[in-house]
Amino acid sequence: MYALKNKVVFNPTSKMAELSVPPPKPARNYLPEWYKKMNAFDTKKPEFNEYGGVNFNVKMCMPFADSFSAGYIQESWQDIYIESEQLEDGSFNIKYFYPTKPEIISYRNEVSIPTSDKFYNAEFVFHPAWVPELPSGWSMLYVNPFNRMDLPFNFLSGIVDADKFKQSEYKSNIPFYINKPFSGLVPKGTPLIQMIPIKRESWSSEISSFNENEQAKITEKVRQHFWGGYKKMFWQKKEYS
Repeated sequence: MYALKNKVVFNPTSKMAELSVPPPKPARNYLPEWYKKMNAFDTKKPEFNEYGGVNFNVKMCMPFADSFSAGYIQESWQDIYIESEQLEDGSFNIKYFYPTKPEIISYRNEVSIPTSDKFYNAEFVFHPAWVPELPSGWSMLYVNPFNRMDLPFNFLSGIVDADKFKQSEYKSNIPFYINKPFSGLVPKGTPLIQMIPIKRESWSSEISSFNENEQAKITEKVRQHFWGGYKKMFWQKKEYS
């Protein structure tokens, strides 16, 4: 099946994947509970300071909101239990369980890249059960779910030219690391990886001088509103379905 213009087609890696694994869904379906419950202001209602500023917080930030809803997310299709046990020499013994097929994660004895003390010195790999197929000239950016510091893992980022590399039987490996001191259950339905289509284009760059008039014009447009100036004056809706 070939992808149409501005359409991503998710292909199952096996018949079992098609039957038992939910395909990726738009990322907007996975807004974290802490974000949904967050008040738009630091208090229950807006408060103004002596300079005319308002005590709104990140809930009012559209770039932050856009990151949550960009692209698609593959959720975990089963419970994953990861047990970390500290040994006498200070190292950790990592155990993990994945009882169903298709296989969801596996484990590598060696770590691919230098990691910080924030993570256990152990590398897991996620095996996607659905692979994207994109129109000509497009690639897929794979990232850890944006702004999800509440998740106990961190995926490495990568870009796949998914218009050309689109076979489904190849077993993909996306490395990730477990945060210390996490030990326990990663429940079924947890967002694992975020996928965002990006167009392959050549870019150049240049350095400009400060344009005081242009900057003043943008600033005054934003200040015409107590809050939401960027959304009302500049923001454009992004759609993923």
